[in-house]
Amino acid sequence: MSQENVELVRGLIEDFRRRDHEQAFDFYDPEIEWDATGIEETIPDIAGVYRGHEGVRAFWRRWLSSWKDIEFEIEDLRGAGDDVVALFSNQRQWGRHSGIATEIPAYGMVFTIRGGKVVRWRQYPDHKSALEAVGLSA
Repeated sequence: MSQENVELVRGLIEDFRRRDHEQAFDFYDPEIEWDATGIEETIPDIAGVYRGHEGVRAFWRRWLSSWKDIEFEIEDLRGAGDDVVALFSNQRQWGRHSGIATEIPAYGMVFTIRGGKVVRWRQYPDHKSALEAVGLSA
């Protein structure tokens, strides 16, 4: 099941790259918990816990409204039972109005999957903390 979960997350990330933001909701549990408290120090404007599909949409509206384009690299995807850790680096985004490029340090996300649906998503400020959250090491 772990490899299936990894492939599900890979697909979600690729949909995001293609700007197909609605496709993901087919794979998000209606009661999903979207936990962005781990980024309070780096992105305080959107840090918090969002619930359900409308909560996830609110998170993305807040984040994406600032940027006209976002690029990133996926360093690794690792399965750990029901969890998948996604490790990102080299993220740059360009201001929607200013066009100014900014960068975000490497970070991680943990997707918890049950019954083929993401039931919980958590973002972490670095790779190490995301891996440790599911009992893995760098």
